Amino acid sequence: MRHRHCLIALFTVMAMASGVSLHAQSETPVDTVVRKVDLEEVMISAPSLSRTVAQQAIRATVVDIKDARAQPATLTDVMNRSAGVRIRQTGGLGAETSVMLNGFGGKSIRYFKDGVPTDYLGAAFNFSIVPVNMIERVEVYKGVLPVSLGADALGGAVNIVSRQAGGRRTVDVAYQYGSFNTHRASVNVRTQTRDGRFFGGMDAFFNHSDNDYRASVPVVDTETAVAHVGKRRLFHNRFTNGYAEIYAGVANRPWADNLRIGLTAFHIARQHNYGSSMEQPFGAATGGMYSVIPTLKYVKSMFDNRLKAEQFFAVNTLHTHTTDTARGRYDWNGVFTPVASRAGEISTEGSLLKLRYSNFTSRSHISLNIHPAHTLELNVVYTGVKRTGEDPRGIKFQQTDIDDLNRPATLSKIVAAAGLKSFFSGEKLSNNLFVKYFSSRAKGLEMSAITTYEQEYELRANRIGAGEALKYSFGRHLFARLSGESAVRLPEQEEFFGNGDFILSNFALLPERSYNFNLGIHAEKPELFAAECNLFYRRTYDMILLINTGLLAQYKNVDKVKGVGLELDARYSACRWLNLSANMTFQDFRLFGQSDPTYEGARLRNTPFFFANTGINTDFGNLFKRSDRLSAYWYYHFVREYYLNYIPRSHEPGGWLGLWGKPKVNVASQIIPDQQMHTVGCLWQSPGRMLALSLEIKNIFDAEVFDNYRIQNAGRSFHVKINVHL
Repeated sequence: MRHRHCLIALFTVMAMASGVSLHAQSETPVDTVVRKVDLEEVMISAPSLSRTVAQQAIRATVVDIKDARAQPATLTDVMNRSAGVRIRQTGGLGAETSVMLNGFGGKSIRYFKDGVPTDYLGAAFNFSIVPVNMIERVEVYKGVLPVSLGADALGGAVNIVSRQAGGRRTVDVAYQYGSFNTHRASVNVRTQTRDGRFFGGMDAFFNHSDNDYRASVPVVDTETAVAHVGKRRLFHNRFTNGYAEIYAGVANRPWADNLRIGLTAFHIARQHNYGSSMEQPFGAATGGMYSVIPTLKYVKSMFDNRLKAEQFFAVNTLHTHTTDTARGRYDWNGVFTPVASRAGEISTEGSLLKLRYSNFTSRSHISLNIHPAHTLELNVVYTGVKRTGEDPRGIKFQQTDIDDLNRPATLSKIVAAAGLKSFFSGEKLSNNLFVKYFSSRAKGLEMSAITTYEQEYELRANRIGAGEALKYSFGRHLFARLSGESAVRLPEQEEFFGNGDFILSNFALLPERSYNFNLGIHAEKPELFAAECNLFYRRTYDMILLINTGLLAQYKNVDKVKGVGLELDARYSACRWLNLSANMTFQDFRLFGQSDPTYEGARLRNTPFFFANTGINTDFGNLFKRSDRLSAYWYYHFVREYYLNYIPRSHEPGGWLGLWGKPKVNVASQIIPDQQMHTVGCLWQSPGRMLALSLEIKNIFDAEVFDNYRIQNAGRSFHVKINVHL
């Protein structure tokens, strides 16, 4: 009888929880009660973290890597499929890359790994070499940055979020082979105790490619000495790198939610086949970089999770080197011609340059829920770097005959941000209000290339920035966003001090300033379609550009730029097995306030102004085995022709918005023509996703694809990949 009443009470509680009114007498048999109670199914759903980030007031384009992990795709490929994002890559695997967002690129865009600036990692986290298997998602912020990302970015930021453990013990192994003797491998191991208190793991990857694809280059006829464009195979362009990070820590302890200690090591070795353009080949010059980096991360929540604190530290020394000792020149046929007057092929004097960058990075982040609808946020990032080095063949001071690089150059920065997140009208309206403080101190020697005198400089800069972002939800799947920010970017070390080689110092540089505004609307019907339209406006002063002065170059404040842009992005699920996607970006950025009226209103040079993507993805299940999966996909990428230099507005194509027609410029070398690239691939995954096999063909029509300053990227290439998940 006692057990009987316990069961009746249990079913009564369950029925009340499900909203069912239950009337029963104590003498009612238990089985009768069971028949009368209709327990409703309770489903709890919550948006994914990627979706939450993408739909916050401060707009972020979230590049979800989940579907691409098993494909032979690079992070560059995946990001280039997003609206408003353009990855600039100067060649094949391992080549220098930079992100262009809404007309801004280069140093105006800042890069983060898990919310921490990646300066301490050097080139180890280059977009072209980080495998997608190590990444959970990529957050791309355009124009307006959240408080949690502490950096003096002008045009936006990219935050790479590392992949998190998906179980108690997981092992992921991937290997990819492709054209041009390309090998890519990655290993990701994660483990934790049953109670989740202790964890550890390793992330490692290896890349190698000969990068010996064929490119259109200026070839000089040996008999007539006349140059013509011809197809030649790149011959001194290998890239090899290795990266490994091991970590361990504790979690879910009274004194720490998460304490993680890590040790990262990497090495990069590259051959240089060309410089900033493909006009002159190199056949012996090499370079590289390596470092060992200890890191510490601490996370703790207090007061019923109302207060959360995070702290990150990293300290390391980046070692870089460049060797240029060939006493002559190579041509594009790989033939070497000795030249007695030269000590190097890149420069007349040659180089044995070695640089050391001692870095210290600290990120402190605090969030406090002062009210259910209001959260205060504080983020402080400190970065300090000291550069030393030597080059026996470099420039020396006249008075002391000391190598300029022997004298240390230091730069320290503090970026502090405070913000208030608020919700109103039942969370229909959200508001982010923030203010930022930027401070830097640079100290070093300035050298004149003519007199080689030495003079010590110390420069301090302090600036204030502020912004606000609003989001209003008209319904569950329809909302609009408006944001604006007064942004500041402080000059970097190389811009202040030069590089000890061909870039002169300039301590007269002013910080860049920009006023950024975004307006967008998002609508969707889950599992059917999603569409987004965004408008943006930028007005920038004191833009810092590298100006070529002949043999040497120098960073200067030269340009004032303003412009508007439009992004359209749509996805549609035609049926259960067919998904369609398309996006386009138009950005019209032009010079203003120029002393030379010829270039007043000219488009920003070396910057695409229109590009678009389309894609088709198919997905079939139970094809060869129960619960297996076969996917096939096709992507198309288009870039409208643009120009390497400024051309007068009157010389632009006469078509609407410049989207068709030809410019009134007869110099073909100044035009990067229309580019169209097609990629196709297929992927098979076994039941349980323990094994995945994939094949991909990039640039299937072997189109000529260019990037910065007409540097040609690879043509058609084939890639296969195998993934094993345990």
